[in-house]
Amino acid sequence: MRTKLLTLIILLTGLNCYSQLDGYKKLTKGQCKINHKCNTEYKYDDFDEIWHYNTSFTDNALSKDGLSYIISKTVDKKNNKQQIELMLWGNSKGCRTKESYVHIQFKNGEKIKISNAYTDIDCGISMISIKIDDYIDLLQKEPIEKIRIFLDGNEDFIISEKEQVKFFNNLKCIKNIDIS
Repeated sequence: MRTKLLTLIILLTGLNCYSQLDGYKKLTKGQCKINHKCNTEYKYDDFDEIWHYNTSFTDNALSKDGLSYIISKTVDKKNNKQQIELMLWGNSKGCRTKESYVHIQFKNGEKIKISNAYTDIDCGISMISIKIDDYIDLLQKEPIEKIRIFLDGNEDFIISEKEQVKFFNNLKCIKNIDIS
């Protein structure tokens, strides 16, 4: 337990430093098109004309067993494209490959399996990123029962109702923000 807490503190500190160094700014209330209830950060890349939005890592747990997440959105105004990704952090470290995936089981029995967004091999990590644009509507309306992360092996997490509500709010927020 103590090791998990120390790892979480180090990860949060690292993400906070990364966020600050990378130029992300906190999105204030009233700055986007909805009354958002999430802690959102953004930055604008004026060279490529791309907006980047992230939900904060703070208090973004999906499970009491240690599953955390960040939802990110990239808006490319020049090419009229956008993409939403879900990054998940589990407890077990492994190698993320093109065969890695996230398997989501909803309370209504429906399941979706989403492949890792990146094909590069990366070992010694507990994070996987998936593109969720095609699944946003389902993720916003159906409560999740379990999530399985597959890196080198399976790691399963039970999703609680309290964390599910916050996840719904964060999805709604990130889907609807666009301050460009």
